[in-house]
Amino acid sequence: MSQKVRIDGVKHAGASVFLGVDHCNNPRWTRNPERVMLWLCDGWRTRFNQRREQRPHNIPVKDEAGEIVDWVKEPLGGPNVAELLPDKEARLQYSWMAGIPAPILSSTDRIENTEWSAGLKRKKTVGGRVPGFKSRHRGLGFVCWRNASKTGNALFHQTGRKSGVVVIAGMNPTRWRKPGEKLHWRVIIHVRVSQPIRPYTSVHVDWTHKSLTFTNMPLPLPRIGDGVIGLDRGCVHTLASSNGTFMDMPKPSKAELKRLKYLQRQMARQDRVNEARGGRTAKLASKRRRKTLNQFNALQGRIVRRRNDWIEKTTTSLAKANVLVAMEDLDVKAMTKRPKPRPDPDNLGQYLHNGAKAKAGLNRSILSNNWSRLMKRLKDKMDANGGRLVIVPAAYTSQTCHECGHVASENRDSQAVFHCVECGYKANADVNAAMNILGRAISKTGGGTA
Repeated sequence: MSQKVRIDGVKHAGASVFLGVDHCNNPRWTRNPERVMLWLCDGWRTRFNQRREQRPHNIPVKDEAGEIVDWVKEPLGGPNVAELLPDKEARLQYSWMAGIPAPILSSTDRIENTEWSAGLKRKKTVGGRVPGFKSRHRGLGFVCWRNASKTGNALFHQTGRKSGVVVIAGMNPTRWRKPGEKLHWRVIIHVRVSQPIRPYTSVHVDWTHKSLTFTNMPLPLPRIGDGVIGLDRGCVHTLASSNGTFMDMPKPSKAELKRLKYLQRQMARQDRVNEARGGRTAKLASKRRRKTLNQFNALQGRIVRRRNDWIEKTTTSLAKANVLVAMEDLDVKAMTKRPKPRPDPDNLGQYLHNGAKAKAGLNRSILSNNWSRLMKRLKDKMDANGGRLVIVPAAYTSQTCHECGHVASENRDSQAVFHCVECGYKANADVNAAMNILGRAISKTGGGTA
């Protein structure tokens, strides 16, 4: 979430700001706040583009007739782009960047990475270009992390009922101290606020449109209950709770699965035709193949968004209603590892028929239920509202009777039925496992003796 406010004006305080040296190696300073803001925008954009030019993209290799024969990866900045220097070394090499505050330069790392990932995802789903560089003509601005230290940065102070200031602090290099002045300087940005400013992590200054945006910290979810619940993750039911309810992730419809399979077969046919005509790289230049791929990505993206929406809503409701949620510790990466085929070629066919196909189907079922994302999002939301997610060992939770504690593999009559051979207790197998998970979590946290 974010809060956008209007910039009313800018003032400068402290020492003159060092802007670099000119072509005659003479130092240049300024006390003009407008010039300082432009300098900060230029420094942030330059550092952003230095990180962006390291990103690889595909370059076509053409023959004498102009036909594409191969594709090679090359940095966006060109084949001779220099290696990216750390912020500290970049300040030494470029004198005009020496005085830019560290919270401004360091913010380019995360923001460039986020924008690059979002741009590639957008290109994959709806098409478009590879994300490019930031241009001065498209707008001026910078981002500064909030740093509440002694010489803090991006700190907001309320000065009136509907006014406040944001302070950007910096320090000139010692070797470029202006005679008779100190090193520290500040830029005070006056803003007009219409509501209280919530806790934030950074500020984004849009100097072109004279606005400033606070990037707020996530608000804690208001808890409406103090319950405790155990959750068992499965393939038939995505989540089975200790209170006997099941939560199932929405699956693609038969029509969507049929359409996905059709598009996959169509792309395979187009690949074979293109490779027969112009080699392996010809498929990348095919407009029909690209159109089919865009249709496939659009449908696949719709399925993924529906699944992620269910995860967010389900984890939100669980975090609101419970003060303690228990889940079992599952190594999803190890569980979905593909089995290695036997080296004996005589037994390979029998091996694939007996185990590999079943294991591949189980892996697809586990991965489609997004067990890891479920636990991560639930942990984030439980931590935000003061709740607790307790992870307990998964061993024998599905074979242990919740009533008498007897452990035996014979207790599982089938995937869904649990029947204890010792005391005769009957229940749904997933619900019984969820109750065991909750019991272990209560014992682990000391709730059983409270």
